[in-house]
Amino acid sequence: MSLTLKSGTLGAVVRNALASLVALTFLALVACKPAETDAEEAPAAKKEADVDVSLSPKALESAKLATGKPQKVPRRSSLTVAGSVDFVPSRVARIGPQISGRVASVPVAPGQAVGRGTTVVTLDSVDIGRARADLLEAKAQMQLAEAEVAREERMLQAGASSERAQQSARTTLDLAKVNVSSAGDRLRTLGAAAGGGASSFALASPIEGKVLEVKARLGQPVGPTDTLVVVGETSQVWLSVDIYERDLAKVKPGDEVTATSVAYPDRTFTGTVDQLASVVDPARRVLEARIVLKNPDGALRPGMTATARILGVPEAGAAPVISVPRTALQTIDGQPFVFVELSGGKYQLRAVERGADLESGVEIKQGLLGDESIVTEGTFILKSEVLRAQMGSND
Repeated sequence: MSLTLKSGTLGAVVRNALASLVALTFLALVACKPAETDAEEAPAAKKEADVDVSLSPKALESAKLATGKPQKVPRRSSLTVAGSVDFVPSRVARIGPQISGRVASVPVAPGQAVGRGTTVVTLDSVDIGRARADLLEAKAQMQLAEAEVAREERMLQAGASSERAQQSARTTLDLAKVNVSSAGDRLRTLGAAAGGGASSFALASPIEGKVLEVKARLGQPVGPTDTLVVVGETSQVWLSVDIYERDLAKVKPGDEVTATSVAYPDRTFTGTVDQLASVVDPARRVLEARIVLKNPDGALRPGMTATARILGVPEAGAAPVISVPRTALQTIDGQPFVFVELSGGKYQLRAVERGADLESGVEIKQGLLGDESIVTEGTFILKSEVLRAQMGSND
């Protein structure tokens, strides 16, 4: 089926279509113009960062807010690593016998302070009894040899003996002295002193410190491989961490370290990088580093895990960065904010750009000049007020 239009009819159709298009365009412009005018005449809507929060005097008192000024600190590199806590080897002693025996007494308890030489366990041992008997016998033989030498000297002076007999007596005495020394050395090697009961001997602490663990039990048979008491001095501990090969340039001995543990997340322990291993693990591409942490009250215990931030030397000539406490930051919809103190119980919610974690806080790249007074404690209460106000405006 074909459709035929005359030239006059076609022109009319085109004209009508153009007229309709112009009309629609005009209506669209008219419809948009009032909205643009309203947008121009209406005051600019407050951004979320410009929201002001007010607290009544009573609410302000109960909120217990703390304020302070941001700090300007030197820019320095940092590296976050994790590891496990261990004793400093020279500050811990695992005490046990060198021979077989049986526990006779345990005069110490965990947590007890002990000095160097303090008895921590006493044992009974047949080997000790035999060694003491050998020592006593050797001493008796030496006394007899000494008496014989004295008798030979008197007889020689009286002309009743010969120098050969006197020399023989002296040789016997020398051998007796060697036997006494040998028996005493053997007794000391076994860890016992010459005195005491026939078969009892004491195990003493070789260092000053605190009793960390007691494994000995009365009557327990023990041997050379048993550890009966652990004494340690834990004012310093080691933290062993792995440094990836790509981060080696950021770490060197002497760098400052701040560390936290799962057990004490709100507490910071300080220390330094003590040593870097000489070889990189070819499989994991890591190098072991040893950090010495101060532990004055013994809070860090061997076996714990800890996270450490290794701080590099401040960058020479670099401008300082603005730092705020971690408690000063709050996040709303993924955007970090701080609360700037105004006056009369008013605070302004201000958006900021967060930078790197610092040893004493968080770097703020944008949003603060550094001389404002900000809320450092209690920011969650102000955040709650902001969220409540937003919920009310959405109703």
